[in-house]
Amino acid sequence: MRTPALAHDGSDLAAALMTIQDIGDRALLHQSVERAFPGGRLELWEEQGRFGLRLAMPGLLRPLEAAELSDGTLRYLCLIAALLSPRTPPLLAFNEPETSLHPDLLPALGELFAAAGTRGQVLVTTHAEPLARALENGGAGTTTVRLTKKDGATVVVD
Repeated sequence: MRTPALAHDGSDLAAALMTIQDIGDRALLHQSVERAFPGGRLELWEEQGRFGLRLAMPGLLRPLEAAELSDGTLRYLCLIAALLSPRTPPLLAFNEPETSLHPDLLPALGELFAAAGTRGQVLVTTHAEPLARALENGGAGTTTVRLTKKDGATVVVD
């Protein structure tokens, strides 16, 4: 059983990633993992209707099971699943997606947002400068609105 869109709680992450691998942008899925985790390799499997994932990393003797991954790594994989879904909604909105992510992942995340923006509208609010810069460099169709606090109110920066 596959799933064309990640569940709201991420409980079907392995199935969502397997669906992307099977009928979505397989190359971008694996490039996104490699970009974020140099030398890393996402392993997806299915056994008797159950899906699983592992992340093989250089220097480790065996791939890490999903339960062994950090919250930030799982969150990044969930963002990949949401952004590369074969059934992308017309609008995706993300509020501070950098939460729990290592700062080194932000440029790769910005590239994912840019790629998703070619398939539909993507709205991102962030306080992370590296992510904001990556979004600004997203290419055609990318609009950045910078906000600041002035006299206690949030206003658009000219």
